Amino acid sequence: MKNFLQFLRRAWKYFRGTKRVWRRPPQSDLLIIDRGTASPLDEMFAHHKPHIMDIRGESINMFALLRALPKARLGAVAYLEAYIDFVNPKLVLSRSDNNHTLWQLKRRPGVTYQVALVQNGWRLDYQYSLPPVDSAKSYEVDQYFSFGKATSELMTHRVKGKMVLSGSIRANRYLRVTNSNHDSPVMFISTFRAAKLDNYLDGAHFFYLLGQYCAENERALSIVGCERSNDGSKIEYDFYSRQLSNFVWSFRRRESDSGSYDSIHNSKCVLVESSSLGYECLGMGIKVGFIAFRPQHRQDRRFGKPLEFGEKGPFWTNDPSEGEIGRVLDYLLSVSDDQWERDSGWIRDQLIVHDYGNTKIRAYVEGVLTDSLENR
Repeated sequence: MKNFLQFLRRAWKYFRGTKRVWRRPPQSDLLIIDRGTASPLDEMFAHHKPHIMDIRGESINMFALLRALPKARLGAVAYLEAYIDFVNPKLVLSRSDNNHTLWQLKRRPGVTYQVALVQNGWRLDYQYSLPPVDSAKSYEVDQYFSFGKATSELMTHRVKGKMVLSGSIRANRYLRVTNSNHDSPVMFISTFRAAKLDNYLDGAHFFYLLGQYCAENERALSIVGCERSNDGSKIEYDFYSRQLSNFVWSFRRRESDSGSYDSIHNSKCVLVESSSLGYECLGMGIKVGFIAFRPQHRQDRRFGKPLEFGEKGPFWTNDPSEGEIGRVLDYLLSVSDDQWERDSGWIRDQLIVHDYGNTKIRAYVEGVLTDSLENR
């Protein structure tokens, strides 16, 4: 009863501030759940005219809500199921893979649609950020498309379904790098969030040491931004301006979903703390270093987690000292392509694969929608 009352309070708060749609959701063979993570799935499968469902407060469909009311004890699951019944899809697809509500869409006996989830980012603390298996609920999907083996093994203990090692659907749009660009700047991939500015102050001395290294070694430095809004990007730029005020550097604002990928592809050297894009760099063959410079992240966001590769390695460290920053950068800027493959390939193969052109997910979706999928 307590959980149900909490749900009603959340639902009422959500309902009051949301656009109300008074028409039935249109039918479509492909339903993509969550407008916020629909890209690039909506682009990849645009020829199937997918219907995209809002779940972040953009709108609420009143017909689906009214149909869900008799099952209100199920919370958001009832609304999702009612919405799905209106759309009548062959396939429900989503990149909101850590939303356990979506893990329950196969709970009803006899449903005819398939459910597939696609990993949306690298969650270094996956075993903690995802809910554990709940024996009272049926967590099941038909297919889960993961970055690699490490994630699939974690998900296997939470969700029933076929695990497909498919890599990042965004990074898979780029050819794997075999020869790095020696003239490109050192690029730091920002994960800055304007709304969480205080989180970036602890450990910010790292940027002074990074700027100092680049100046002493006559290397250009570029920050690949994270924020997309004008206000957020300005706050992000001002933050780095304060940290790097003594050095020459450039800022690449993130202006599109693919902007960061375009910036770093074929770069000589990339640095991250815990960005998903860092792991995608590994998959694309880009030389990338991981430095956990914020104290709170030396455990929960250490390199390779949930696997364990130790405190230090050729291209990673949990010690953000001047010496360690220099060691990692010296390695990245001098290592040959062949040696990089030897040093990183065995780790990469455990964390993230590369499926150029997203052949695996394309084959699955087309197979379901054309009724030609083998081994359904």
